[in-house]
Amino acid sequence: MKNLAQLRLDFPIFDQIINKYPLIYFDSAATAQVPLAVVDAMSSFYMTYKSNVDRGLYSFAEKTTSAYEQARQSIAQFINALPEEIVFTSGATDGINMVAAIWAAYQLEEGDEIIISQVEHHSNFLPWQQLALQKKLILTIIPIDETGVLDMRAYFAALSSKTKLVAIVHTSNILGTSNDIGLIVAAAHQVGAKVLVDAAQSIAHQKVDVVELGCDFLVFSGHKLFGPTGIGCLFMKKNIQKDCQPYRFGGSMVYSAGYDESYWKNAPYCFEAGTPPIAQAIGLGAAVEYVQKNIDFDITKEHEESLAVMAATGLQELGFHLLQPTGSGHIVTFYDEEIHAHDIAAYLNSYGIAVRAGNHCVQPFHEKRNIESTVRLSFAFYNTVSEVQFFLDIMKLL
Repeated sequence: MKNLAQLRLDFPIFDQIINKYPLIYFDSAATAQVPLAVVDAMSSFYMTYKSNVDRGLYSFAEKTTSAYEQARQSIAQFINALPEEIVFTSGATDGINMVAAIWAAYQLEEGDEIIISQVEHHSNFLPWQQLALQKKLILTIIPIDETGVLDMRAYFAALSSKTKLVAIVHTSNILGTSNDIGLIVAAAHQVGAKVLVDAAQSIAHQKVDVVELGCDFLVFSGHKLFGPTGIGCLFMKKNIQKDCQPYRFGGSMVYSAGYDESYWKNAPYCFEAGTPPIAQAIGLGAAVEYVQKNIDFDITKEHEESLAVMAATGLQELGFHLLQPTGSGHIVTFYDEEIHAHDIAAYLNSYGIAVRAGNHCVQPFHEKRNIESTVRLSFAFYNTVSEVQFFLDIMKLL
């Protein structure tokens, strides 16, 4: 297996020069970079066998359908699911909205409760807020504790027979902390509630096993897993599919269409109306195969956490404030009381350093802490100690 320095060479973007400096990319939580293997897989589709899936009987179409379904199988194996439990989406946001539309809209009634945490990404907050308003549901928001994870005492106290869904982030996109999903799921199931896990930030940094987690739904985005944009996955446990209804209608998803009535295909196809994101699915399949072949999560997690601790410690020594006590996971989020986060990001860009500044789609949490904006560093296995040291040296000059 390649070491981390050798793996970095698989990513062509790091040959970039930005403002006369080598690119330092600290924004993988927003979107990770792609290895050449993913680019090659998508290019091969476009250049040698581009066609639609499940349509033609000619060789191109059969190869396309085979490649598309192979990607589904690879992804299913990656998270220990069945292929029929994998629905292709445009991303984690689409997957969450899909669960709201195909399951929650039918299964939840006035007075039922949805539980989320106070650090959910807007994508795992707004769909439930809007559904709660439409159907007169109860939306309960559980705080985090001093360690940056879900306050389990408050969570256990909130669970009741009214609780029908717990929609929870696996790894926070602003704190980098990871919730104990197994414990959260077990408690929810005791009161008959279903659990949706937002794995957008965890999927590229730790092993995600849906059987081990026990969740009913799980979503993630391909572009955070070193794959292309415009593709993601919704895991939907097989025994819950009978309780879901399609909400997009058209080609591919219909088994038999008639003027009087129509019948749908079984899952996952009944939830994939129209021409799917074929090239993106093939690219995501290639990304998953790249990760499985090359990445040891124990090694990469230790490396990413060491970079986060190094950055967090250095920033604290320079007088900056952290949202979390120390670097957590692969993320460090910080702010200065006098310098706006956008100005810090612009300053870093002048040295070729790419970071994210803003509220990171967790605006209510920022407002609760009376913080307008923060700067986020997010690391992947292709980042290096020397990059973090250069960043800290530049921050000393700010």
